[in-house]
Amino acid sequence: MKLDVVLFGQTLDGDVLGRARNVAAASEVFLAIGSTLQVEPAASLCTVAARSGATLVIVNRDPTPYDEDAAFVLREDIETVVPELCAAVRS
Repeated sequence: MKLDVVLFGQTLDGDVLGRARNVAAASEVFLAIGSTLQVEPAASLCTVAARSGATLVIVNRDPTPYDEDAAFVLREDIETVVPELCAAVRS
């Protein structure tokens, strides 16, 4: 039995990555949560979203290479921020 994950050094499924890029390009808001955004090609989804007009929001304890592209950068614990974001969306 194999987990449905991609480990370092493994290739991403091209169809999955293509769908992810399409979703990022169609997003109004793109959240990058708890990621250093240093592993490609997944990290580049931030650029795809931002260039397509999405509001990029990064929630991460440490700086990322995409902070300058983000409309909002939240340097708080994700256990605190994510429930607050969910509550804000619901109201």
